[in-house]
Amino acid sequence: MSKNLDLFPIERNRYFYGKLLTVQDFDLEQRYGRQKSQLLNRLALGAGVVCGLGVSASDDSTLLIESGMALDYQGRMVVVEEPLLRKLQMIEGQETLSGHDTAYLCLQYAETDMEPVNAVGADTGESRQCNITREGSRLFLTTQPPEYRSLLEANGKSNVSILYAAQELSLVFCAPEAVCGGEEFAVEVLIVKNEKTPPVKFRLNGESNLVDSEDGRIHLEFAESPEEQRRVYPVQFKLKARQLSGADSPLFPSGGEIDLELGSHSYKNYLEIESRVHLCADRAQMEERRQKTDSLERRMRGQDLPIYLAKLELISSAGSVFLVNVTNLPFAQRLTCEDSAGGESALQAVTTSVRSLEYWQKPDVKAVYQKLSGTLHLDFGIPSPEQYDYAVAHGAVDITMPGGLRVNSRVYSEEIAHGLGPGAVDVRLSIEFKDEAAQNETALYFGNSEVFKGKNAPAAPPWVEAAALVYPERGTMRIGLWLHDMVEGNRLTVHYFAQKPERDTSRILASRKVSLRVTPEFSRVSCRGRLQLQGEVTGSEDRSVQWSVKEENGGVIDRNGVYQAPELPGTYEITGVASADPSVTASAFVIVE
Repeated sequence: MSKNLDLFPIERNRYFYGKLLTVQDFDLEQRYGRQKSQLLNRLALGAGVVCGLGVSASDDSTLLIESGMALDYQGRMVVVEEPLLRKLQMIEGQETLSGHDTAYLCLQYAETDMEPVNAVGADTGESRQCNITREGSRLFLTTQPPEYRSLLEANGKSNVSILYAAQELSLVFCAPEAVCGGEEFAVEVLIVKNEKTPPVKFRLNGESNLVDSEDGRIHLEFAESPEEQRRVYPVQFKLKARQLSGADSPLFPSGGEIDLELGSHSYKNYLEIESRVHLCADRAQMEERRQKTDSLERRMRGQDLPIYLAKLELISSAGSVFLVNVTNLPFAQRLTCEDSAGGESALQAVTTSVRSLEYWQKPDVKAVYQKLSGTLHLDFGIPSPEQYDYAVAHGAVDITMPGGLRVNSRVYSEEIAHGLGPGAVDVRLSIEFKDEAAQNETALYFGNSEVFKGKNAPAAPPWVEAAALVYPERGTMRIGLWLHDMVEGNRLTVHYFAQKPERDTSRILASRKVSLRVTPEFSRVSCRGRLQLQGEVTGSEDRSVQWSVKEENGGVIDRNGVYQAPELPGTYEITGVASADPSVTASAFVIVE
């Protein structure tokens, strides 16, 4: 585990000429930088998921964890570099799942010592030491629910009390520690339940000297909708504070009475609810109190807490444990951008700029938010059009017809130079003929002469197809004709039109690295269902992709990326290979259910 737990005291090296530097000095140098960045992260940003790290069920025993980054409660970055597919049996703590219907997937910071080397002159007496410490993450499962008071207080909540705690349901109450006299404020009850928990209905009552109500009591009532699908969510209740100032009293001075109904089960109890609230005269006094109580100790709460990535609902059968439901970030441990007053910053203005990219670069956009001014600047990168100057060549080739029967015969020209030199060229061919409808005027036709068959056709060209065989290295070509019908005369004249980009892009293309991206990366499809996959090749003019299914009997996929799922449910890997570079591959995972 981590050797990087303590942030205080913050000490740094003091250098002077002739100072003898030891391992302790270099360790202090690294520790100083880590401590400062971790402290800033924790105090200025908080703790929680910054991006990604979504969790879903790949199948009934496999979890898919997206790549992402989080800050833990010591301000350390916890990075998951790439998506992870993990069987429940592969995750630390899996041995505790048997017999439980609820578990939590947790994420923590972790360090691993790597690259053992000979430790010459080590004062520890060990002959081997590790040369590198890799910072990473630890995923583990636990069947123990979080310690709600520590978790919610570390997330900025106050006056946390447990109203009810059982395997199928937990109710956690929290209230602000300071409110403005005469104004509304919100208290909150966090509901944590399971899939099979009946609809929740509760009432919380109690006397209060701080709340403005007709009978001097607090009445909180909630009835959950039968259609409610969430497993963990907060419920807010609006109360109005009395027009007082300077009062400091419990919200429920004589305790509260909770009346809970869960289907046919009823529960009633009197509770001591820790909820001491201070009444401020106005918002200025409330801000002054917040600054006085906002201490370093308070901001550093919960240093040992993990990030609860998901709440898992389980079922045990035949000695194995299977997934029923996955709830992402059940306790809202996600970082959001807030201003110093605790509210969301208001967006005042949006400005834009455009920069030109090379034609082969992908379009992109960069966003910069200025918190002080509340402005958002968007910088768009637009690729310039790919423009070429073309060299062109035109010529005519006479091809002698064979004697005798000419129907369905083929003839070819000698190898000729097209006039544009070595390199790839684009060649178009046309057949010359005498247009009798236009007084034997010479005409050229391109494409399929069948278009001009029929009584109302304006011309009657010969029924001939032409094709070109180009040799890029020699700068030459051969022309072939396919005679579908008799042709008059002993020769046909074929005109060719060749073009070639004058600008040499081979050096630019050679410097571009071929890459392949398959989308969608993760999909769900029913048994025998069909799914269209896309392969995006960059760095090559050849955009084609060769597809295959890794697992035997895992379905089939055609060359256009259309996947046909098998009859057997499971998770299957589809592999794409870039035709331009067979070493470049990418995979997508399909969950057949």
